[in-house]
Amino acid sequence: MSRQRVKSFDELQRRQTGRRWEGGGRELRVGASVAPHADRASLRLCRDIVLRWLRDSLQEDLPRKALRHRAFSLRTGTTVCKGARVRAGDSDQWAVMIERNPAPDREIASEIVVSGGPERSVVIDIRVVDRSIAPGDVEREYPADLLAALAARLPLRQGGRRLACEPVTVESEETMRGFLALLLDSGRKTPFAVLTLPSDEADRAAVGAYAHALARAVTGLAVVWVLPPAMTFRLTERVTRHLSVFNGAWRLYMPGFGEGSSKSDHPLVLWDRLNEEGGHARAIQRFLRASAAASRKGGGRDHAPSYADLEREAARMTAPRGRLVSFLRRSMWRTPDRAAVVREPPPVPAPVPAPESPGPSRRLRAARESATARAKRYERVKKRVVAVEQERDEAVKRAEQLAGLVRVLGGDPDAAIPFPTTWAEFPAWCDESLHGRLVLTGAARRELDGARFADVDLAARCLNWLAGDYRTDRLNGGNASLHGRIDGIEGAFNVPCGRDSFEHFWDGRRHTVNWHIKRGANTRDPRRCLRIYYFWDDQARQVVVAAMPGHRRNALS
Repeated sequence: MSRQRVKSFDELQRRQTGRRWEGGGRELRVGASVAPHADRASLRLCRDIVLRWLRDSLQEDLPRKALRHRAFSLRTGTTVCKGARVRAGDSDQWAVMIERNPAPDREIASEIVVSGGPERSVVIDIRVVDRSIAPGDVEREYPADLLAALAARLPLRQGGRRLACEPVTVESEETMRGFLALLLDSGRKTPFAVLTLPSDEADRAAVGAYAHALARAVTGLAVVWVLPPAMTFRLTERVTRHLSVFNGAWRLYMPGFGEGSSKSDHPLVLWDRLNEEGGHARAIQRFLRASAAASRKGGGRDHAPSYADLEREAARMTAPRGRLVSFLRRSMWRTPDRAAVVREPPPVPAPVPAPESPGPSRRLRAARESATARAKRYERVKKRVVAVEQERDEAVKRAEQLAGLVRVLGGDPDAAIPFPTTWAEFPAWCDESLHGRLVLTGAARRELDGARFADVDLAARCLNWLAGDYRTDRLNGGNASLHGRIDGIEGAFNVPCGRDSFEHFWDGRRHTVNWHIKRGANTRDPRRCLRIYYFWDDQARQVVVAAMPGHRRNALS
């Protein structure tokens, strides 16, 4: 166990209290409801605000089904967005879920559920879940800006009180009496963040901006109050000096606060700490984490069903409808009378034809039954293929998370991978060791047959770097430091192709190959010259090697 130095028992108690209030969690759930006196169109307005926020977050236009508040699915980069809707009686429930992979070892799911009806209040539920193997601070993914946008347009309520997205300034005696009554209420479930104005007039100008930023960050989790110096004396008279806050300091009063509370249970940030570089940002993050911990501890309020529940209910409700439509189609297709009414030409005076033999009818019926059996068999195989692909994607994602966890713990998941020693072993080594991260095209595999480059181990280490460090940085948004010399591989450079760029057709799409790894810049001797031409497949999230290990032929060759 590591040792920590503290100056007093009070500081030790504060650290222990900080761990209790500021510990991260896998899930954060916040609920609110629209006041009953709101406009009847509030249900649709809530959904439109959520869709605008979703479009701005994804920076991409949403499908037409989403704009009509229907079920939809959208994938963009490392983000998957889905929607579901269930209508039954006077209940109308609509939800969206956003699954993001900000890093190979991180997976964040955010759910927004909006439910209501003609005779029901509109309920909004926001749920953020960290599904990573080693979860981080889920509060960082909390969409406070969405809840603030909803509160700015609609009268939202939480726990029986108006949900505030702006700081409340206490300027009158009447407001101060109400604030003290709420602060000391034993049934209060929402933390109160109290900001005070410094004694120096010149320092008060920026407090309003910081109070606004804090209120927007903790919307739905806490209420922000601003006390002028005169009101801080009233607070000190009521709760004593060691529980008060004054002279520019910030304090977060947790639920259950009273005159006999311990000061270490309610985080305090002094004016000197706030004036340090990044002090206000750290204080906002600290209050956000403590407010989220209090929300998890206090339990749910105004919560709606989860997205998974609505998705299952929607599938259950649409299944009988689909079976009924299929039954009606089959009935119309197989009924002779119906077919005769539709296809028979208008009657004309003509002699009555002789009855047809039953042979063609039997052959037609047999052909229909055979086609139906083939269609059913195709659907079964298609479902199995989709299930296998989903299992493969989940396995790849889990493997990436495990590899990221190994890196977080200081290890190297690729350290035990043996490198090939001959070009004959090279393709099989790529398929086995780099599967899902890097793939060789058919042209590259043909070039390996009879390759003359002498250092097979160097080529393998370059591909291992592409499948490891390069791919990880591409998934995280790119890294300019990857351009140039490759760390750990002597003499290898990752640079643009320049005049050697070319077009390559892969997986039904045309790609431009404009990057390559090079070794041996002043020679074209195939035994000493290494060139690995590659491009990034954004849909498959892997590196595709189009040509190696020799120099491509161009005008200089």
